Amino acid sequence: MSTNNHLNHSLILTVLLLIAFATKTEQSNQIPALYVFGDSFVECGNNHYVPGADLRNFFPYGIDFGTPTGRCTNGKTVADLLAIYLGLPFAPAYLGLSSKGNRVITTGINYASGGSGILPDTNNKTSLIMDEQIRGFERTVKEILPKGLGEEAVEKHVSESLFLVSSGVNDHFKNRTFRGSRKFASYLINEFKIRLQILHSLGARKFFVNNVPPAGCFPSMTLHLKPIGKCSEKMNKRISFYNKKLLILLHELQTQLPGFTFVYSDLNKSIMEIRQNPHKYGIVEAIKPCCPRSINGDLACRPYSDFCANRNTYLFFDDHPTERANQIYAIKCFVIDHAICTPRINILHFLGNESFPVKKTLERIKPNNTKRPTNKGELHDKFDFFEEIEQ
Repeated sequence: MSTNNHLNHSLILTVLLLIAFATKTEQSNQIPALYVFGDSFVECGNNHYVPGADLRNFFPYGIDFGTPTGRCTNGKTVADLLAIYLGLPFAPAYLGLSSKGNRVITTGINYASGGSGILPDTNNKTSLIMDEQIRGFERTVKEILPKGLGEEAVEKHVSESLFLVSSGVNDHFKNRTFRGSRKFASYLINEFKIRLQILHSLGARKFFVNNVPPAGCFPSMTLHLKPIGKCSEKMNKRISFYNKKLLILLHELQTQLPGFTFVYSDLNKSIMEIRQNPHKYGIVEAIKPCCPRSINGDLACRPYSDFCANRNTYLFFDDHPTERANQIYAIKCFVIDHAICTPRINILHFLGNESFPVKKTLERIKPNNTKRPTNKGELHDKFDFFEEIEQ
């Protein structure tokens, strides 16, 4: 695929996001705050304050964000993109607020911590486990929000806020050994149910829940398998046991807990679709990480590691998606793909009811050469991408 085609893909994604976000932010905010819980897929810097944690406070992390922040990618996470779409500022790291004298924030807080999991024994000495994240939110409800909103307004604020939860992948590994199975999936889903019930008891009503990504396709896994680059289908299948139970759980809680509503976010499917059809999305490298560029050793991205020049053409930054992959997910989830984020009615309820003019927008930003190619190749990939968005 040519450089011009990559630029076209980049332009298309950027314009779609800008128009979608601008359309949304013109509306009055239906969601007053975004509260984020989970692991490194949505962390924004809490691990800076956790002794012994695996830090991402150095370049090239954050190179496209402007500075290293603790985000485990080159730019924005899915939590950041969700905040933008809601017309909210980025949710700041909870522990960072504590270190600065308990600043009063009423537009959301990020409690996520890289390496953490649902279970209390998942990297509990080097991360802020979910139980601690929830305790942080409880303190927010009881001590911080009343200062900014007044006691009488806290309950309404919390019930109208959106709760993004993205956790579970780290629980599938114990001492670096994968332990996924049907039995483990049942155990983990029951533990997660308890945590969601606690958040509900604290007033949370609107949940946006990521499923577990395909760890069997992470570069640290595939580049050590034979043949090199092939996903571990066994690992991905066992992760699917949990993901299927997760959707069932959310439906159950919706019938059991008053006011509980949810969006099930299929992050796993989004990553797999990009990996299986990379050129469709303007991605050139869907197997190797951007950082480090060398595929020898432990594949850890370190200070001064050699990294790729064009992050927009990579699926993975390290073992985490690049900002570009997160943008592709955001467009599919928020705007065009009813299979990535469900139930769709709750997407409209949470993110706004406006009609996004996808087809008209694409007519304006498609390349001038709109003639259908006669044989498959680079242009065919490009038109597949347009057709998927228009459907």
